[in-house]
Amino acid sequence: MLGVDFWTGTPDQVGDFKVQTGATYPLLLCGNRCIGATGFCGAIGCGILETLYGPYDNYIVIDTQGIVRYHAANIYAHGNRYHLNEIRACVDTLVSSVVGVEDAPRARGEGLALRVGPNPFRSSVTIELVNPAGRALEASVSVHDLAGRKVATLLAAPAAPGVTTLRWSGRDLEGRAVAPGIYQVRTEVAGTRLSRRIALVR
Repeated sequence: MLGVDFWTGTPDQVGDFKVQTGATYPLLLCGNRCIGATGFCGAIGCGILETLYGPYDNYIVIDTQGIVRYHAANIYAHGNRYHLNEIRACVDTLVSSVVGVEDAPRARGEGLALRVGPNPFRSSVTIELVNPAGRALEASVSVHDLAGRKVATLLAAPAAPGVTTLRWSGRDLEGRAVAPGIYQVRTEVAGTRLSRRIALVR
C-alpha cells in the first residue's frame, strides 16, 4: 500500500500528515510532477499518476499484473471515495482466491457447492451451482451489493441434480449496467445458504 502526494508538499508536510493520520504505509512526494523519458522534468500537473487517477482523494487497488481492480473515482464523487468494506472486499478477491481452479466451498459436508469465474470479471461471470442430491431441489441464486440490496435474480426455481450453470452480465433487475465494484452471489438450496464475493471491473 502506498500514499501519493499530489499537492507538491514538502517532506515536513507529508511527515505531519503521517503523524496526524497514523498512516503506516509509505507516502510518496511529488506524485503530480512529470517524470519523462529523459528524467524528472518537474513540471506540475503533467504527471502520469495524476492523469490516470485524478488530482483529488482516491483509492485504487492494483493487482500484481498492474491491472486496476478498484478505482473509487470511477464510482464516487470527490469527498466520498473512502469505502473500506469495498476496498477490503476487492483485496480479498485478489489474495484469498485462485480464479478458475479453486475448490468450491461446500456446505456442511453435503457436497453443495457454488463456483464463480472469472473473478474479477469485466463483461460477464459464470456461476455454477452444484446440487449433489439425486433429485431437483428448490433453489435461488441472486446477486447483491455490499449493502445487501438485491441487484439481480439469476435463478428462482428447482435446481436439477448435478451442475446448473448461470451467467450474470453485470446488469440490474431493470437491465441497466451496474457500477464497477464488489458484489455477492448468494444461493439458498433446500435451506442451505452459500455466498461468494465477485469483483466487477470496467
